[in-house]
Amino acid sequence: MLYRIPVVAVLLGIMALAMLVPAIQAASDSEWRHARGFFYPALFGGFLAGSIGMILRPMQARDTPRHELTLLLIVWLILPVYAAIPIYLLTPGYGAVGAWFEMVAALTTTGGSIYPKASDVPSSIQLWRGLAGWMGGLLTLLAAYVVLAPRRLGGYEVMAAADGIADTRAVDLRVSGAGFQSRTERALRTILPVYLGLTFVLSISFSALGKPGIIAAVHAMSVVSTSGISPVDGGFRTVGSFWAELIALGCMILAASRLLYAPASAVGRQGDWQRDPEIRLLLTLTGIAAGILFLRHWIGVLTIDEGAPATVWDAFTAAWGAFFTAVSFATTTGFESFAWETARDWSGLSNPSLVLLALCTIGGGAATTAGGIKLIRAYALLRHGVRELERIAVPHSVAGSAGTARGLRREGALIAWTFMMLFFLALLATILALTSTGMTLTDALIAATAALANTGPAFQMVAGRPEGFAFLDAVQHSILAAAMILGRIETLAVIALFNPDHWRGTVGLKKTGKPKR
Repeated sequence: MLYRIPVVAVLLGIMALAMLVPAIQAASDSEWRHARGFFYPALFGGFLAGSIGMILRPMQARDTPRHELTLLLIVWLILPVYAAIPIYLLTPGYGAVGAWFEMVAALTTTGGSIYPKASDVPSSIQLWRGLAGWMGGLLTLLAAYVVLAPRRLGGYEVMAAADGIADTRAVDLRVSGAGFQSRTERALRTILPVYLGLTFVLSISFSALGKPGIIAAVHAMSVVSTSGISPVDGGFRTVGSFWAELIALGCMILAASRLLYAPASAVGRQGDWQRDPEIRLLLTLTGIAAGILFLRHWIGVLTIDEGAPATVWDAFTAAWGAFFTAVSFATTTGFESFAWETARDWSGLSNPSLVLLALCTIGGGAATTAGGIKLIRAYALLRHGVRELERIAVPHSVAGSAGTARGLRREGALIAWTFMMLFFLALLATILALTSTGMTLTDALIAATAALANTGPAFQMVAGRPEGFAFLDAVQHSILAAAMILGRIETLAVIALFNPDHWRGTVGLKKTGKPKR
């Protein structure tokens, strides 16, 4: 049975089969060298997966928190190494570290690239980058619902506090009847059809709007996985249109919300679209950011005395460009709108890209492919701040919310604040590591934020470097790749590996097996 095969062997086998897709595409274009560059690693990966499966299959799987979190970390360390083999074989000039960095950026749905120009890269590699980002997004969703959600990690710790679960000792008690296998099967049955369906619909929509096959497919996979990978120079904005961006906007909002895949987990309440705090906060933040950007350009137009007068269409185009780009960065996709530069030409003012960097730092919803701090944590801190302001104005006031809101404002805000401190400590450590290699402080700040928030295109856009990560050296690539993996797994999950309670496999239980009082 498939579930008895080690997870690492299964994932390597799936990735080996996926390599046949760009191999077939290259062979259809008579690019035999590129086809061999993917076909031979696919054979090697199949042999390696079979060997690992036969060697480790007799070992009994353990459903302990430490084992599952360690397995998750191993997967993120091993898969990029194997996925980088075709990249290194076909473009050896970028080095082994560069190829590994490319696949880390893809599999963690960060995006960004070592290639200065996408047009110089073979189409088979572009297809593999998009496919790797798509598989990385699916792996992220499965890890969130199978490993992190049952352990109250990845944003679910805030929801646990809102539900009245102040610590993690109730976690293992609550999922003790659901093993790793049953959780994986449940997540696959729920996530895979939706994930595949969204990708197919988006790809068909882009093709119907006149986009070539590979370009439409890669952009569709990038939107659904929020990886921001584009196979053309200039990214999505160079081939986008209003209708293409409108369709992509809806899919990005869906991809950044956990409600689409909520039935995959038995942990936490499901909620609804109208009352979901993450969607409401996402639309509020992006609306405010787009409004600020639009008003800035509008004021700039009013101060211009030269040129043709602004029209209603110019105003609408500028507003749309600001809103689409804001949503794209808030969901950590990182695509620019075709109207983003139009707004600058309309007003004569540059775009304040730091607003977008702040949006991608906040990130998307919990248990989604979006990175960043997560909207649920930002919402908990916002509710706590509003309540504290009310108490300053009226010290003896009593909040009339239910117990869920009280838990979110208290324990939830405390846990969210703890994660934010860990996030910024990791950001500081990454900045110090990058500046020690000779990188300027400004570039180090932007690059570290983009890596930890899993929004690679933010570095290219905010730093004003069209070549992206291509000008960095091997040491800097290694530092940023480690930050991408840390941002994908999250610092709380890494710290949980060093928790002695997780080593014993029972969280918050005494040796007698009775819960602590």
